[in-house]
Amino acid sequence: MKAMSEVGSGWEEPHAFHRICIRHLASNVNTRFRNVQVKNMFGSTAMQFQEKKFDIGFARLGEMDRDAQHYVADLNASQFVDISYTTGEHLASYASKFQPLKDEAYWGQYNGPRIVCDELKRRAKGSMEHRLQPGPVNPEVLTQQETHRSKAIWDGDDKGSLRCQTPGEEDLKGASLRIGWLTENFNGLPEQANEQVLHQYVRAYFLILMATVMFPDKSGNDIQVVYLPLLRDLTTIDDFSWGSDVLATIYRNLCRSSNMKARDIGGPLILLQLWAWERITIARAIVTSPENPPLIQGPYPLGSQHQLRVDSLGRRWLSVHRRRPQGTTITTLLGYRDVLDNMRPDQFIWQPYPQAIFSFLPEACYDDSGEWSVVSPMICFDIIEWHLPNRVARQFGWKQNIPEPANTEPKLHKMDKRGSHSRNWADYHSSYLAMWGRRTQFRFLGVEDNSDMGYNDPYMVWYRDRTRRFISPTFQQAYQAPLGATAYLAHGFAEVHRTCNTEIQAMPQEVPPHYHNIMSNIRDNTSQSLEHIGYSHLLQQFDQPTQETQVEEQHEERGDGSTRQESTEEDNETLQMFR
Repeated sequence: MKAMSEVGSGWEEPHAFHRICIRHLASNVNTRFRNVQVKNMFGSTAMQFQEKKFDIGFARLGEMDRDAQHYVADLNASQFVDISYTTGEHLASYASKFQPLKDEAYWGQYNGPRIVCDELKRRAKGSMEHRLQPGPVNPEVLTQQETHRSKAIWDGDDKGSLRCQTPGEEDLKGASLRIGWLTENFNGLPEQANEQVLHQYVRAYFLILMATVMFPDKSGNDIQVVYLPLLRDLTTIDDFSWGSDVLATIYRNLCRSSNMKARDIGGPLILLQLWAWERITIARAIVTSPENPPLIQGPYPLGSQHQLRVDSLGRRWLSVHRRRPQGTTITTLLGYRDVLDNMRPDQFIWQPYPQAIFSFLPEACYDDSGEWSVVSPMICFDIIEWHLPNRVARQFGWKQNIPEPANTEPKLHKMDKRGSHSRNWADYHSSYLAMWGRRTQFRFLGVEDNSDMGYNDPYMVWYRDRTRRFISPTFQQAYQAPLGATAYLAHGFAEVHRTCNTEIQAMPQEVPPHYHNIMSNIRDNTSQSLEHIGYSHLLQQFDQPTQETQVEEQHEERGDGSTRQESTEEDNETLQMFR
């Protein structure tokens, strides 16, 4: 039942059904005979591995209810067992390493999940409960999991959100310049400024742009002066590949912030935010439809203030153009992790930039689109990050195949500019610069295919074995914070359990027995569900007597007539309701 209830596990309907589940059969027994003890005896008997213990349980079932024993004995097993499996394979289905293999005569076209035991969901040795493991099973791609932030989150050692932009104090510190000094001294262009002064202000503007948008560090208040020589000749600024520099910077900052010891994050985070809004539809802002002029229809409105062939696509996310979607209740980090763990394929947009939108944007946004698919190193002084479009072929509308192994060269990730202010990075990375110069020779070209990938597509099988499939653990300990929607449902179940328990205790003897059984079944089912998802501690919280309950008990001990009279009236109302 746990596996079938986990979204994305491959066990959910319509690919898998509950009819062969022992608990489902036990529920049928309870529905037919209205006896929780009979249901529990059937469940415990059916789960036995030894024939002797099964016979003992089956005999006790007959002692409790002979009709129930006959009902179970007369069950037609063929309706629960696929005829393409042998009896031996069926009997082995309770073994820990069950992986059914059909006879070839019964093989057919099938693209759904294979109902086999997932390596990530096997019962831990020596453990009495299933512990969902997030992956990866094969560490050849995600190579630094022992120090990764995702491991700390899973192990309950989450440090919370990363911080950014903590202001500094000094104007010039080492190789960094305070942004405040630039804004104070280049706040407004003087009247009758000569060309030299004009160029100084242009350089100051570019430095501020680099410090706040393109290459911001974790302080958010400094800019490294290493970029200043690039602005010496303003006529050659467009010769540099600023886009690849920015992309390499955000790659490196994401890598560093993924370490479980990281507390801060730098880099062009505004671009990361835009990337997420363009592709992930969960709880994102909605761009208001353009009113004047209607530049483009459909799912890509550009906003009413968009300047044709002047503004970039990111401008449409300005607050004046967007609004918060109705019904959005996710406001916490844990809540977002929860919805990401349960994200559906249709909630991710692989191609957010359609060809039709290019005519509304400046040429700079798509002029180098021919190089979007090159396999090449991206270089920004000390930073070397690889651009590997063959690993994200679907964002180009191509079929994603199993990629060749990629060496991301971990030694490069340990390198930074600290203590290397005099180093000539062009000489130090000359081999990578040579590869960058030949980048057009290594353009990746895929096969066009925009269809959805099946569960058993070779790439999906390869990917599931090498990725981290879950952010937060499904089973939370009592001392850990609850997660998003799962927690809300768990608290609702706990409230239902408390209400049923209260009503059962207060139920008059005149109430028909089957009403008592209905309330008991609801209470027991909620209790079992909470236990299976790791929230049974909520029942312990409800079981603790409140101050109001203690006062009522004191009234009863003193024989307070008014209290008993009110209770009698409530009992009569309850009895009348059941009648």
